[in-house]
Amino acid sequence: MEFGINKKIKVAFICQMSSEFVQDRLPLWKKSEFIGAWISNTVEGFKNLKDFEIHIISSHPFLKKNYSFNEDGISYHFYKSGIPILDRNWPRIFRLDVLTKFYCNRRKINKIVNFIKPDIINLHGAENAQYSLSILDLYKKYPVLVTIQGFVYLETSTREDRIRKIRVATEAKIIRNCPNFGGDFDSMRMIKEMRNSDFKFYNFYYPNGTKIDKLSEKKSDKDFDLLFWGRTIKDKGAEDFLILVSKLVADFPQLKACYIGPIQQQYQEFLRVRSIELGCESNIVFHGYLRSEEELYTEVLKSRILVLPTYNDRFPTVLREAVHFRIAVIGYATGSIPQFNTGDERILLSDQGDIAKLYTDAKKLLTDKSYFNSLTEKAFVHGIKEFSIENNCAKMAAAYYDILKIIK
Repeated sequence: MEFGINKKIKVAFICQMSSEFVQDRLPLWKKSEFIGAWISNTVEGFKNLKDFEIHIISSHPFLKKNYSFNEDGISYHFYKSGIPILDRNWPRIFRLDVLTKFYCNRRKINKIVNFIKPDIINLHGAENAQYSLSILDLYKKYPVLVTIQGFVYLETSTREDRIRKIRVATEAKIIRNCPNFGGDFDSMRMIKEMRNSDFKFYNFYYPNGTKIDKLSEKKSDKDFDLLFWGRTIKDKGAEDFLILVSKLVADFPQLKACYIGPIQQQYQEFLRVRSIELGCESNIVFHGYLRSEEELYTEVLKSRILVLPTYNDRFPTVLREAVHFRIAVIGYATGSIPQFNTGDERILLSDQGDIAKLYTDAKKLLTDKSYFNSLTEKAFVHGIKEFSIENNCAKMAAAYYDILKIIK
């Protein structure tokens, strides 16, 4: 069987991603937030796997025109989304893109895919309907691997708007129709509950990036005892984190904690008012979204303990990166997070909502340096192997070989 250029296997990643590297090369009206760092990390790993020709297909905000380029053997295909010609997002009161089930996006993705003629498509995230809907047009024509990033139906929401409904319906339809999936162990269980037919599941994680290896040896003053890192929303435990800080302040009046990650101004103000009520406003710092990777990791490295009180997650990227930095991790036993403790305790977990256990675990780590060092070293050693680019990209490659019935 012949594949791609020089018999390479053509793989099309349908995803949503942006990075500093990408934005420096695109014709943009203005820069935007970086997203999908795990896609960039995966691409980095595939640069060393010479059997593959990787094509990235993604929309991008503020794009002046559809744009493709190639660098280091990776092909990037970015398309404009939103209102044609005007280069703006659709207004909430008239979401024609939603009403048409993202017809324009699907048409652009299908055109790119059919131009590439990939041997296999890797859809990254069934839950993002703005691009994932396209796979329902393509899965009968091309072999497909769906990599799970999360499950939108598990997210708590105060409103059942049309966008959420179409995302939930799209996710369910993709999982019912596509036969091949990849991701963490708990995602396999979730898919089994949603399907009535057999499917194949390939276990791997999105890997840590190569920059993490260099940063893991960097020394930094520990200005913060506790860290909340990620989207600052209720679903991720932002309010549980605040309660935990307030309880610890009674024992550690000088304790410092910080939030790092995107947050809506209204929600930040809500948390600030709540921190006053709880008596811990002076102990909290909001860093918000840090656009530069260098700035982000510089701030992250200043913390001792990452708190993951999340109610809806698969296996958070921030966990993978924190253990690489020898930052201790405490949190809720959500999704596949407990899998990291298989064979030994490396992070401290509690049931969802058990802030008393979080308090006990945090207090022990703050007062027992020997225990802290032992725990973080075990997590670091295990994480180096478990989340390496080489290990996980090799597993993804093995999945492609198996789906395509190629013997290696």
